[in-house]
Order: sequence, then C-alpha cells, then structure tokens
Amino acid sequence: MEFQIKPNVLDRNRKLIIDSENIEFDDSVWVNNPITKFSRCEVASFRYGVKFIKGYRFTIGRTYCIDIKSLDDRIIKIRLISLYGIRKTALFKKFHQILNSFFETHHKDLVAYYLAVFETGLQIDILGTSFRQSGVVINGKEVCWEDLCTTNYSTYYALFSKKDASIYKSFNYLNDWNAAVVYSFTKHVLVEKGLRNLKTDR
Repeated sequence: MEFQIKPNVLDRNRKLIIDSENIEFDDSVWVNNPITKFSRCEVASFRYGVKFIKGYRFTIGRTYCIDIKSLDDRIIKIRLISLYGIRKTALFKKFHQILNSFFETHHKDLVAYYLAVFETGLQIDILGTSFRQSGVVINGKEVCWEDLCTTNYSTYYALFSKKDASIYKSFNYLNDWNAAVVYSFTKHVLVEKGLRNLKTDR
C-alpha cells in the first residue's frame, strides 16, 4: 500500500510504501535526498503506539508513532501529530491503516522466523525472555506452557504464571522492540499445544 504522510501541518507530504517485498519512506530532510528503503529480509523489529503531548494543565495533542528497525540498526520513524484535536480522526485512521499493512506483510515474516527456529527445538530469546519447548523463562524462573497465562491490552502484553502471579513480565508496544512479535509468537505456540483458542486474545 502507498500512503501520503504529513507528520504535522508545517511539514511536506512524504510517501510511504509498504508491500510484501519492501518498505520505503521519504524521511529525508531534503526533497532530493535518497529515501530509506528496507527489503523484506532486512526488517528486524518494530514498535508502535501513541504519545500524548502535555500542555501546562492538560493534554493538548497526541503523536502516533511507528518505528521500524533494520538488521543494521537503521530506523524508519513514522510520526503523525495532532494538536488540539485537529486531524485527530483522520490521523488515527491512517495510523491503523499503516499498522494493518505492516502486520499483513512484514510482521508475519518476523513471527514465522521465530516459530521456524523454535520448531527445531532451539531456545528463542526475545526482550529478555526465553522460550523453550518446556516453558517460558520469566525473570529467571521457568513457567511451563500449561501454567502460562497471558493478558493483552491496547498498550502492552503480559506473561505470568497462573500458580504464582509474582512471576510476571509485561511488554510495552510503544517502548519495546517486537513486543507484538512476543504476543503473536506465544499465542501461536499456545494454540499449537492445544492450550489456547485461535479467537482468544487473553
């Protein structure tokens, strides 16, 4: 899909293209400079969310954020800024359209990579959490898959033990790289083990 991104009312329109093979974004300061482009195999991680802009006494706006990182640590930063409610509805809609486009293409590749490695019997490490065939290591303590409980909210995802709620870790979609990958990966494994229904998010 192709999107026209205008980060704020003072900026120029910038083209964003997301398809199954590439991500391209005109994030240069100068119009004639080369665009940033990641091929399908270069996309390593992403994060997303909304930052609220605080005024003196109350919130005056919000910034919709999407960051995409390549294997060589280059980052595409997509920002959509609404102040005093101006363009809020339109930007919220575009934010979700961009996310949906990314989830339908490159997110699937990231999750498929971790699942493929996991299915060979190897341990997977994401954001300081280890995923083994026997269970998930959360803050140094292993929780078997049967004992693993998950909770998903709009801003974060959490893993914890049903038997001991103190064994807990959350993953923030805005601040943590690939928090959404942790969500999709664990959900898939739980479904494959017959411990979760495909339509269940919690």
